[in-house]
Amino acid sequence: MRVASSGNTRAFRDVYKGDATMSRTRGTTMLLGYTIMLVMLVGCVQGPPVFPFQPAGGPPQSHGGAVRDHVSLVDNLRADGYNVDPVQDVQQPFVRARGTLLRISGADLSAPADVQSFNYDDRDVGTDGLAAAQADAAQIQPNGQPKTMSVTWTGPPHFFHKERVIVIYVGNDSQLLRELSKLLGPQFAGT
Repeated sequence: MRVASSGNTRAFRDVYKGDATMSRTRGTTMLLGYTIMLVMLVGCVQGPPVFPFQPAGGPPQSHGGAVRDHVSLVDNLRADGYNVDPVQDVQQPFVRARGTLLRISGADLSAPADVQSFNYDDRDVGTDGLAAAQADAAQIQPNGQPKTMSVTWTGPPHFFHKERVIVIYVGNDSQLLRELSKLLGPQFAGT
């Protein structure tokens, strides 16, 4: 494109040259910025993260303390020598919290057993989790049936509640029942 010459062609070339210079400067600055970011990222990743509760290559370690929620239940079971494997998410229509089906094995259990653990975290239930867990536990009758419906259990149900966790174990392994009672207190409902 040609502009009619008014004797100012040098100024036009200088502006164009200035754009090219500015573009080169911007490119160099961006390259320098990316290089600094890359160096910072590489410096931050010097090896696998090490968590104080799980030594590299070792079994998971307990956080310690009494059971007060799902995580501390799993920690205490593992600290007592049990293998605890999360199997899948689980939900029961008579409790508002979502739960996790845990497969517990090892120690002195006669066979692996499944336990449903419902965690009442304030953010997850959208209200005071401690109060919600107490309210849901109050809806379970002593025989293990919810007040609002009838459930056909595949075995004898056992309900435990402590602070922000409700645990349901359907089965009859006496050692697991002793362990759950030790960690959570006596069952509040069930057979």
